[in-house]
Amino acid sequence: MDSFFGIGFPELVLILILAGLVLGPKRIREVARTLGRLIGQMQAISNQFKRQLNAELDALDSEEMRGAVQEMKQLRREVDDLRKQVRSIPEEVAREGRQAVTEGETAFKPVSRSEPQPTPSSGTDSDGAERPAVPTPDDLPKPIEVPDDPQ
Repeated sequence: MDSFFGIGFPELVLILILAGLVLGPKRIREVARTLGRLIGQMQAISNQFKRQLNAELDALDSEEMRGAVQEMKQLRREVDDLRKQVRSIPEEVAREGRQAVTEGETAFKPVSRSEPQPTPSSGTDSDGAERPAVPTPDDLPKPIEVPDDPQ
């Protein structure tokens, strides 16, 4: 026993000697018995409290803890599924973007003719990339005349 409420063994001996001088030999026995009974009762109460607390915790462990563990496992699975969904969103967006670009390129590709005709504005850029040909007025479609609607 190193210290009891911050009181070491030498201080405890000094307190007992002073109590013996102040109380006298008869009263010191009565005080010691009373303190012994109080300490015994406090130990019995604390032991009973420990037993009751352990019994309650064991009861909780068996039923409620199983349910809580099952709920935690279910929540963990749901969180994992959500993580997978969130991580797949950028991949889906990129895939959709590539698909839109491909569709746009195919939709706006110039119509190829059986005989390629050189145009003065076609050629290559300074970096060597192929420039698209600028249509001439002969390449543009002719307007169609539509009669006015009588209504």
